[in-house]
Amino acid sequence: MIQRSFLLVLIAGSLLTVGCSAGNRLPPAAEQALKDSPDFELLSLNPDREKIDEDGFCGWTVLGKTTINDADMRGKLLAAFRTGVAQSDDALVDCFNPRHGIEVVHDGTTHQFVICFQCYRVEWYTNNAQTGGFQITDSPQETFDEILKASEVPLAEKACK
Repeated sequence: MIQRSFLLVLIAGSLLTVGCSAGNRLPPAAEQALKDSPDFELLSLNPDREKIDEDGFCGWTVLGKTTINDADMRGKLLAAFRTGVAQSDDALVDCFNPRHGIEVVHDGTTHQFVICFQCYRVEWYTNNAQTGGFQITDSPQETFDEILKASEVPLAEKACK
């Protein structure tokens, strides 16, 4: 009887995990907003919780930002973002120290993605209200940092892993 109960719990947990992973891809509404928005900004954030800015980017202090107008650069950024989401394995680290953000406006709705490559988590906001979140790896960080540096946007100090 105990083995059967254990097996049922194991199966239920597996089904729940599969159902929550969404195939390791961006939620469809997020994908569409990122792909189709005419306005696209990449932000550098201060991860220091003691410097929370209620008027900042979803409460985080903005160190700088750049508008992504170049189609090739935007494609490179989105490809890295999608790859990072696709590679995620739902591993969680107990922190949320975001150093990056993306803001797009699509069909009158503002979408904000607050990204912590240290804990592999993205929080997604629409019109300044948290909509959801999803996992990511740290693989896109190099691309994000490269684009921010090329635009002379200051970066927060890298996290110790």
